Amino acid sequence: MNSNNNVIPLKKTDRFVLCRGTMGPNDELLEYEQVGVAYLKPGSKTFRVKLWMFPGNQYFLAPENENSTTYAVLSLEEYHSQVNEKKASWQKVGAGEFMGLHIRMKFHLLSEEVFLCLFPDEKQSEEFYAAS
Repeated sequence: MNSNNNVIPLKKTDRFVLCRGTMGPNDELLEYEQVGVAYLKPGSKTFRVKLWMFPGNQYFLAPENENSTTYAVLSLEEYHSQVNEKKASWQKVGAGEFMGLHIRMKFHLLSEEVFLCLFPDEKQSEEFYAAS
């Protein structure tokens, strides 16, 4: 806590690693390479996804329904209508599936699968694998 003005810093988002690789027998990602990051605001269920090969674009990973282990990968196009109203158009560009420690994402136009590691940082992931 900052004693000068009593401001408590709030964590804005958790950051998650996006990788491509091969899934091993114990839900461990083998031979992986980091390809981007995902962000999740506290209390939210939708990840904001950034792939480094498309630096100007962002995607969203949202559960298909409330109790789902499947996800939709979505793109968002924002535009103004003829009467200058702000509009949004969501398009499904892929699918995801919960797989223990990861969410496996398959984008419609990419041949590689992308994995979202559900541990916000690498240290937590390493600790989990060491305990397994």
